[in-house]
Amino acid sequence: MEQQISKYGSFNALPVSYQKFFDSDEKDSFDLSKDWFLLLEATVIRETQDVCVFTLETREGIQGIWPTLLHKRSIFSPRLISSFTCFYSSLYQPPITSSLTIKNLADSLKQVLSDTQADVLRFDIMDPSWPGFDLHEQALKNIGFKTDRFFCWGNWYLPVNNRSFTDYMQELSSRVRNTLERRKKKFLAGGRGKLEIITTHDRLSFAIDAWEKIYNASWKIPEPYPEFIPGLIRLCAAKDWLRLGIAYYDEEPIAAQLWIVNHGRAAIYKLAYDEKFASLSPGTILTAHLMQHALDVDKVHEVDYLIGDDAYKKDWMSHRRERFGLVAYNPASFWGLAHLAGHVAGKLRKKFMK
Repeated sequence: MEQQISKYGSFNALPVSYQKFFDSDEKDSFDLSKDWFLLLEATVIRETQDVCVFTLETREGIQGIWPTLLHKRSIFSPRLISSFTCFYSSLYQPPITSSLTIKNLADSLKQVLSDTQADVLRFDIMDPSWPGFDLHEQALKNIGFKTDRFFCWGNWYLPVNNRSFTDYMQELSSRVRNTLERRKKKFLAGGRGKLEIITTHDRLSFAIDAWEKIYNASWKIPEPYPEFIPGLIRLCAAKDWLRLGIAYYDEEPIAAQLWIVNHGRAAIYKLAYDEKFASLSPGTILTAHLMQHALDVDKVHEVDYLIGDDAYKKDWMSHRRERFGLVAYNPASFWGLAHLAGHVAGKLRKKFMK
């Protein structure tokens, strides 16, 4: 066997031996775990998409696994293979071995793209410093696809470097420290404010109900997939990743934040507060409370604000990195060439409009 490409229509169909690859990548981010993909498969995937998990084996053994979505072609859209990601995802990184060569990858991609008759391949939200990024780009170029990198978003994070919460607070700006002290004093005055962090299955039903109540009273648009967040909370509880912070005022839950802690890394995943309590700044107070737990109890090595360059994230984090995507067009197909032309035209418009 030179190499063998296999395709699976569900993560449940993967051989048990592949689990170790997901376990390894899970250390980099919670949303690279097999359990994460199973949750997305159960709650988010729509009728216009098919789950396609491609695997590559050579004489040396398993070389990689590619969780993807195959988008069904319509009259005005190409046949597209995309990364198995959505707006709930923060990182994509197919599990591959360090021994995977450009030739092996190029040969396997050529077969996959030929078998699926894909016109376009698009992988979103990857770390451009990950060696696999360049590897995939070069392999796609080798089979004649036209590639381009594109910016997804900035990612603010905090290398902890063994600091305690007290040490961390001293390094924040005086503006943030003073504001937090004033608001926390006001929030806790008279015993009216209370903070809680739920980490286990105890009171999980209450926690999910509280989250949904707060989220529905917040400024955020309704969840398009209402089963996903409750499912994620249950998954995190089962894996001991859950840090669900809730702020109460007069015994009423008014703010909540979902943090995910795995393998020494705390990801600030989702937050919401009831708008009628905005003057109490419950979100700011809850962030500090969860940060203290992450640094002093969980003793994480990194805190990650995940998606976006929101100004408030700079108050809490110290470093910034970027997430990029990779898109590749088949110039030998009508739809590949058409969308390549549209992509180039869009870039030129942006360039001349600056």
